[in-house]
Amino acid sequence: MQAANSFRRLVDYLAPANGELYGRRLLVLSRTSYFLLLLGAIAAAFLAWKAADAENWVGHSLDVRGGARQLSADIQDAIIRERGLLLTGDDRYLGDFQNHIRTIAHHFAQLQASVSDNAEQVRRLEELKPLVDQLTHGLEATVKLAREGKHEQAIEVVKSNQILDVSAAVADRMQAFVDAEQAILDKRQAQAQQLQRLLLYLIITGLLIAAGLSFVLERATRHFIGNLQDRATELETEIKRRQETEETLRQAHKMEAIGQLTGGIAHDFNNLLTIIIGNLDTVQRQLGRLTPDKTASDVAAMVQKQIDTAMLASRNAAKLTHRLLAFARRQPLEPKKVDCNRLVAGMSELLRRTLGEVVNFEVVLGGGLWPSLADPNQLENALLNLAVNARHAMPDGGRLTIETTNAYLDEAYVRQFGDLQAGQYVQISVADTGAGIAPDMLDRVFEPFFTTKSTEAGSGLGLAMVHGFVKQSGGHVRIYSEVGQGTTVKIYLPRLRDADTVAAAPLPSSEPPAPVARARSGETILLVEDNDGVREYARSVLEDAGYLIIEAGTAEDAMRLAADHDRIDLLFTDVVLPGGTSGRQLSDSLLALRPHLPVLYTTGYTRNAIVHHGRLDPDVHLLNKPYTQHDLLRKVRDLLDGAVVSPA
Repeated sequence: MQAANSFRRLVDYLAPANGELYGRRLLVLSRTSYFLLLLGAIAAAFLAWKAADAENWVGHSLDVRGGARQLSADIQDAIIRERGLLLTGDDRYLGDFQNHIRTIAHHFAQLQASVSDNAEQVRRLEELKPLVDQLTHGLEATVKLAREGKHEQAIEVVKSNQILDVSAAVADRMQAFVDAEQAILDKRQAQAQQLQRLLLYLIITGLLIAAGLSFVLERATRHFIGNLQDRATELETEIKRRQETEETLRQAHKMEAIGQLTGGIAHDFNNLLTIIIGNLDTVQRQLGRLTPDKTASDVAAMVQKQIDTAMLASRNAAKLTHRLLAFARRQPLEPKKVDCNRLVAGMSELLRRTLGEVVNFEVVLGGGLWPSLADPNQLENALLNLAVNARHAMPDGGRLTIETTNAYLDEAYVRQFGDLQAGQYVQISVADTGAGIAPDMLDRVFEPFFTTKSTEAGSGLGLAMVHGFVKQSGGHVRIYSEVGQGTTVKIYLPRLRDADTVAAAPLPSSEPPAPVARARSGETILLVEDNDGVREYARSVLEDAGYLIIEAGTAEDAMRLAADHDRIDLLFTDVVLPGGTSGRQLSDSLLALRPHLPVLYTTGYTRNAIVHHGRLDPDVHLLNKPYTQHDLLRKVRDLLDGAVVSPA
């Protein structure tokens, strides 16, 4: 109890208001305690060794004393066997006598060896040995006389007490030897007991020090745990405050991005709508000023330019929506097995014409390039976008290099991004020697409508579209740039392992579209579209081409009409329909009744009816809105003629 109180007072003394001073004093105390414990452990080990050595010497003295007593017993037994032989003449005593004589010599030699470390005891044995030899020789002489038949002489020797006197002298000397060994034994036992007591005291002291140290450390642990809990509470409060700040900042950035996105969309669409509405308004005004003497050729010549301009703006609006879907990773991709070497080589001439003569264009194709799975048309668009960006970055000329190679992205690399799998990829890098991009802008280059070029040079959707397409294809894109040194964009597309044959993307054609064949006799199309204007447009296009049209605005009406008509050659349906039934569900119902019915889907945007993981389902043929007369008639004719087969 007193020791515990002392340690408690010590801890209280070591707990000043200054926590740092408390820690330093506690460190000194703990190190001192550990040092004392180490010294105690060393001393305990030394004492334990000494105690064990003392015990060994005690055992040695006991063995010496026992050996001396055994030697005395052997001498007495030899005398007894000698007397028995003389008195009885029985030869059985003779064998025992001879054995004891030999044992006396053997035990005496052992006793001499065991006390070789003690000069005093060695001296006593040296003085004892002549007497022992004299005694054994005397006993052997009397036994010899008795065996020769000289019993009277032998009895006379015994009666003369010569042997008895020598035996008494031997006994006295042996007792002195034993007494001396006993004194040594007592001394050694006392020393062993003292060492054991010291060892016990040292162990108890060590335990007390350890207990005191444990008590001090327990109090210190409580003190530091309390400080840690206070600090943890402060950190939790700080983390919560920072999270709230970061959430506010993220929300602000999100709103800024949304504002930038909507502003860019509004700007571009307003420009396009201005062109479309303005030209249609011009056409309307010109048609209002027509006079009866104007011919059809005159009217066509009057409005053709405005109609062409409006059509061009409409197509640009369609491209803008497709780019937005690409950025949002919502465009329906049609991935195919692609040999990127063939694709890049096939685009070389187009890219060279796009870049112009001031840019030195170079292609480096990697050997043994793996096949990949991607939408070849979208991949071409991505490379074309990057090439156009590079051309704007090199207004005074430079060099553009497109290189293909195999690459492996390891776990350490993909952990930086979170939406990427480690593995083998096909890498396409596009490197220019242009002006480069400032470091503070590199993190924003993939944002929609963000651009470092002038408004006339681009809308800021090119890199956003590339990023969205690559991510939707399961790949990865990285951009490296240094001001004044150029920019390198690296596209990583996943390796396709089970490719038997590999097809490159078709090259874009600059030739005018070929005329589309008209309908054959009696060919009937079931047209399902909920938008009246779109349905009217599609019906007029198809009827002008000679097709018979059955039109419906809902899936229910389409099923009812299909039941009333024996011949339906093709289903042309919007993906998104009113009433909760999609175009895909409608086609599944009709295919159950008409298994070989071709189906053509159309949509402006769909998430999961026919598109999963950003890719068209393998049995789907899609015509994206907006579409032209030529697009619709070509797709319908291909399906009816069996030219378009399922990618599966």
